[in-house]
Amino acid sequence: MNKNSKSGPSRPVGSGTLFAEHPVLTLETWTDAVAGPRAAARARSAAKYYTKTGRLRRLTRGLYVVVPPGGDPKRFLPDPYLVAAALRPDAILSHHTALDLLGAAHSVFNRFSYFTAQPRRTLRLDGMEWPSVAYPTALVRANQVDFGVCKVDRLGTVLRVTGPERTLADGFATPRWVGGIAELVESAAGFRDLDLDLLEAYLKLLDRQILYAAVGWFLERHPDVADNTATVVRRLAGRAPRQPLYLERERRGGRLQRPWNIVVPAHLSLDVGFEGTPR
Repeated sequence: MNKNSKSGPSRPVGSGTLFAEHPVLTLETWTDAVAGPRAAARARSAAKYYTKTGRLRRLTRGLYVVVPPGGDPKRFLPDPYLVAAALRPDAILSHHTALDLLGAAHSVFNRFSYFTAQPRRTLRLDGMEWPSVAYPTALVRANQVDFGVCKVDRLGTVLRVTGPERTLADGFATPRWVGGIAELVESAAGFRDLDLDLLEAYLKLLDRQILYAAVGWFLERHPDVADNTATVVRRLAGRAPRQPLYLERERRGGRLQRPWNIVVPAHLSLDVGFEGTPR
């Protein structure tokens, strides 16, 4: 029988290296690796073949995870951080995902967020979800979307992740993506050797009074996260809002923190003064 008369696509060659280097694989990466005439069509055909044979598991359109030999493609769970990085070519892993990768997260989450210029619908799979977050407008305008980003090796893949200084400020800017202020504070309290110059430069880029106040309050409460925090705390106190603001807008109650003029969850406060809605 002529081998071309068999049903199904013929087996592609040269996939071993590709699978080893990209345990979570996009069609775009595959197309680049194939190169030559009809590269995109050949990559799609190869993906179809390996999905059919169980060597790949399709996660969503154009995204696949390599299944180990002998593994069950229906049950094999991909590394969630590699998935987040692959969902968009410009992905910067952020918020609680960054806390995790930086070794600081207080709690285990099944949500893996990332910054991108083109947010997409949240991927949900096997009890996990991957929400995308638009780059902060202030960074886009300043052409500084990579500010405060570091690189982390994850299973041989280099991921772009917001560094500890940026993660701290981003968490106060959008608490829901870090699991709330309490989770952020309890996690970030484990940071050490923060670059306070970088942190202040990032706050200047964002230019929001509530963030100056939130970070200043945090540094005052947790001075061990960096050297010479007292000097920075004094500068940040001069940028605090004049009227009380809630760190978590959807949550009422808490304690007003002076001189920062921010209302934080009561159990995070070190004082016994104001409680409830600010007057």
